[in-house]
Amino acid sequence: MRRIAKEEFFRYFPISDRQRVWDLYVAGVGRIVRAYRGSPDRGHPRPYYYVWETGRVLDQYGLAYITQGQGEFESASVRRTVVDAGTVLLLLPGEWHRYRAGAKVCWSYYWVHFSGGYLDRLVERGVLSADRPLFKTGLQQNLLRSYAALVERARAEPPGFQQMMCGNILEILGAALACDGAQTESKRLGTLVRQATVLLEQRMAEDVDLRELAASLEVSYDGFRHAFKRHTGLAPHQYLLQLRIQRARELLYGTEMTVRQIAASLGFVDPYYFSRAFRKMTGRSPNRWRAESQAAPFDRASENRNTSAV
Repeated sequence: MRRIAKEEFFRYFPISDRQRVWDLYVAGVGRIVRAYRGSPDRGHPRPYYYVWETGRVLDQYGLAYITQGQGEFESASVRRTVVDAGTVLLLLPGEWHRYRAGAKVCWSYYWVHFSGGYLDRLVERGVLSADRPLFKTGLQQNLLRSYAALVERARAEPPGFQQMMCGNILEILGAALACDGAQTESKRLGTLVRQATVLLEQRMAEDVDLRELAASLEVSYDGFRHAFKRHTGLAPHQYLLQLRIQRARELLYGTEMTVRQIAASLGFVDPYYFSRAFRKMTGRSPNRWRAESQAAPFDRASENRNTSAV
């Protein structure tokens, strides 16, 4: 059953040539609180009013911020997807889209429509894109304050309210893009860490210069080290040492190589350092570990768990 929102505010503004000079101007502002699934109130003028079945296309930009509940969003560039509270929806001019609350779900959101050459240039430069319309910012006080200020200025229309609302839009865009940038950087670093783990496994017997490795991945060493530890739980040098000790256990169990030979094959210049590192990680010297492992079946999974716990 369709129900109209219990509380809905919206206001649309005529745009004068004087306002267009600013290169950014607000066309409409609104808020829906505890809206149930259904279309917006028919009091909205066209083309803003629409039904889910047909969606809509605007000639303006829009930013909607879901503050409660869960719904779904779909556009010409993005297939239907679930959106939760703490998500900013970006609507681009000429891009078909639609969004609504989930079935039997209360939700609330703010919205603002605006235009201007400033936004057009952001699109031209790839800062804003139709294939990246969702910004998972979470519920942030600064975003809530910016949207609340939009609504209050639309209600009161104090002198200069259009320009002040444009400032609010820039705050919202800045927060959304900053969050998106942080997520993108996190994904990029995660990919680099996975590449680094493969390289370290391939080069575990070499004298690996970790700073050179970071440089080859085009990331600063400090950024690489922090990202590596965040994703693996170990610093890069600890991870490399763990790889070498794991390989040493395999060689101790499956070959007749001496401890000195194994140390040299794994890039340890000093066999005594190798023995100390092996004892620290496994609790046993290499020779004792070999004797005990050959007396009983080698449980590699168990050894991996033991090493990971160190």
